[in-house]
Amino acid sequence: MSIKTIYRITLFLSILLPTLVIGQISEGGVPIEIQKLKSASSDNDWIVMPSVDNRKMRMMNSETDQKHLKPFRFAYSFPVLLSLKNSGKWFNTTKVNVWQLYIRSTSAYSLNLILEHFKLPDHARLFLISMKTGQIKGAYTSANNSDSKVLAIEPVEGDEILVQYEEPVLADFPGEFLITKVAHDFIGITGDGVHRPLGVSGTCNVNVNCDVANGSENIRDAVCRIIIEGAEICSGTMLNNTALDGIPYILTANHCIGTEKKAEASVFLFNYEAPYCSYYNSPAIDGDVSRSMSGSSLKASFDSLDFALVRLNTIPPYNYRTYLAGWNRLNIAPISSMSIHHPEGDIKKVSIDLDAATTANFNGSYLSKGFWNILTWEYGVTEAGSSGGGLFDQNKQLIGSLTGGSSNCTSKKNDFYEKFTLSWSHRNETNKQLQYWLDPLNSNVEKLAGMASNSGKTLCIPFTNFKNGETQAVIPITNGLTKKGYWSGSNNAGFTDFAEKFTFSRNCEVQGITIGIAKKKINPSNTKPLIEIQVYQGKDNPETLIYSEMFDISKFTVDAMNYLSFKNPVKTERNFFVSYNISQLQQSDTLVVYMANRKSDVTNSFYLKNQTGWSTYNANNPSGNGSALLFELIACNIDDPVGIDEFKTDLPGARFFPNPLTGNSVLTIQTADPIDCEEEIAVYNLLGKKLDVQYILTGSNSLSLIFSGKSPGIYLIHLDAGGRTITGKIAYMP
Repeated sequence: MSIKTIYRITLFLSILLPTLVIGQISEGGVPIEIQKLKSASSDNDWIVMPSVDNRKMRMMNSETDQKHLKPFRFAYSFPVLLSLKNSGKWFNTTKVNVWQLYIRSTSAYSLNLILEHFKLPDHARLFLISMKTGQIKGAYTSANNSDSKVLAIEPVEGDEILVQYEEPVLADFPGEFLITKVAHDFIGITGDGVHRPLGVSGTCNVNVNCDVANGSENIRDAVCRIIIEGAEICSGTMLNNTALDGIPYILTANHCIGTEKKAEASVFLFNYEAPYCSYYNSPAIDGDVSRSMSGSSLKASFDSLDFALVRLNTIPPYNYRTYLAGWNRLNIAPISSMSIHHPEGDIKKVSIDLDAATTANFNGSYLSKGFWNILTWEYGVTEAGSSGGGLFDQNKQLIGSLTGGSSNCTSKKNDFYEKFTLSWSHRNETNKQLQYWLDPLNSNVEKLAGMASNSGKTLCIPFTNFKNGETQAVIPITNGLTKKGYWSGSNNAGFTDFAEKFTFSRNCEVQGITIGIAKKKINPSNTKPLIEIQVYQGKDNPETLIYSEMFDISKFTVDAMNYLSFKNPVKTERNFFVSYNISQLQQSDTLVVYMANRKSDVTNSFYLKNQTGWSTYNANNPSGNGSALLFELIACNIDDPVGIDEFKTDLPGARFFPNPLTGNSVLTIQTADPIDCEEEIAVYNLLGKKLDVQYILTGSNSLSLIFSGKSPGIYLIHLDAGGRTITGKIAYMP
């Protein structure tokens, strides 16, 4: 890379406004520009790793593991000893001293680092910057200091990175860290590699948000992807403990994390999933990779049962929406089973066995009869990278974690999970059992329910208007044979704003939005490629602007979900809209958001704005497909309506019966006053999602709602009668 190119990239990074910065956990920010870069980037300044044959490494790691263990190796690690004293260059300013180190590993799809002896003073900052894409990881600060003094950083795209450390001149003490490993990604697990677009994991795998996994929303959020020492990927599950104190314990496989060193150098990624279901041979969009954390400590492990329990160094932030799964330590075979995991490091998948698991041996190296054997999966399978993934019984309580097996899309048979019941207390040593850590109260309970990690608040939930089985699409605007741009992005048809409507039964707090980016192109002369994200209140159209924030599109990943965290949470009421405005982009820039590939004559939630104002997508393009943007809303602190905290048959002005519905799928509602506005009758689940429930008006003061085919759960019914809104809460248990 030329001196001129390096200088241009760093200058570009230095002038960015609000940016999408990813970290473990990082504080964001933009690296300081160093003018002396013009003379600081000769080949002598680069630390260059030995050559790696990506094809050869992929072939070696695709060979069948004779033990049928299922970690996923994606990178080759080089041991190094690079410090602030023996490598790189310092640049001094009057207020901040800056150290820079360039690292190259030719042909790597991404690079990641392990840092030891990590200790930074207050106000010091560390960044990793991709020289190819400008992607920034960091800033890492004194908040990342830990007892282990280890910091593992997730992969940075491309084969060349800049490490930049910034330390105030008047710092309390000199910062310290030692780069001990540089990992060369030979698979491509970032947005620029052969691992994307998705579909590398077997085509028989099922996305975790498909309808076959209904009811698993909480345990889905307990599962994470783990990168161990920068080279291997496994899966893990967060677990609750009897003290209900929110300690972030994660259960995985011993062959994934069997030592304290591996625990310290692991990175845990949450919420890595597609926001909707895309079946089998139709790959979903890639998930967002911003919610990651570095570092843990090993609390217990046992090789003969192949389990490891680690504790994260930090409780995951509120917007990670993590869940602590419940468990069942009885040695009773489950009636049916579900496993959630990351095969091939892919987005989160689910495997389902509708039959009972059996007790079995795994092989001679492990405890006799210490495993649950899944004979055949009806949905999905497991693959490399699934190791450590949790096994849940029919009550969604964890009963084991994956050791290995032979299942694949050709033969969905024979996977083996360590028995939680044996890992509980088979060994007396506290570092070889789960009981000491998961039952600190010595309650001797046999089953424990799960709970949200941030138990003091209502759990944040994701919500999208995409429907099961839909796929994403890019839909052009055409005038005869002339293409005028895109319905959901850059165009010369006059549309500048694009909004998605969300309808909740209650007030909520919006902490951010995740957007599925389809296309992105930035003119090199545009140093501020910004869009404005806006939140509006309104019933039929966006009406009252209540929030706006600028975001830099140069940090967006194409063909992936991109989470945009709001600086300030936004309070909304029932109907509201989230939009993006592209008027600040240059004419030669391109930004397009994915749409639902659906007939436009069905439900519309997509609105556009031009000089004449807001209108629906269907009104503008009645003959085309579309009508929903690929937005995933992150909503939190959803308030229960006043007056319906209990299940009541009678409410002021109305009667709901039978309540609960037990076996009966028809709910009858009788009102004291005539029912107003039939179109306002609505049914929501507790996540705030509006459901399609058939209803029949049986009189001016009565109606019936048919719940047949709906999932068991709690539902809220809204209707207007006598000029006021009535809301009832019912429980449906078919």
